[in-house]
Amino acid sequence: MKQIYDFELNSPPVLNENMLRQKAEERRLQWQTALIAAAAVLMQVVIVLLGFSAIDFYPVLTALSFIYVIISTTGYGILAVVCTRKGGNLL
Repeated sequence: MKQIYDFELNSPPVLNENMLRQKAEERRLQWQTALIAAAAVLMQVVIVLLGFSAIDFYPVLTALSFIYVIISTTGYGILAVVCTRKGGNLL
């Protein structure tokens, strides 16, 4: 079979244990971030369900819960855009 690439043209990138550990840490951090985001979404769902269940008895609680969910969703969206634009680094 004919080789398409000339592997002797360039040397492979240097890998060491620290670089591999850093990659593993970045992957773990991405999973943790995804879990925190999922928890935030689930908390907002719970707050909306609480608002719907209290709509007859406590309309003020319903309004406050909806306002909270709208404000926090807006904040999460802005934070997600900022982190995406900076490549995931907040600082």
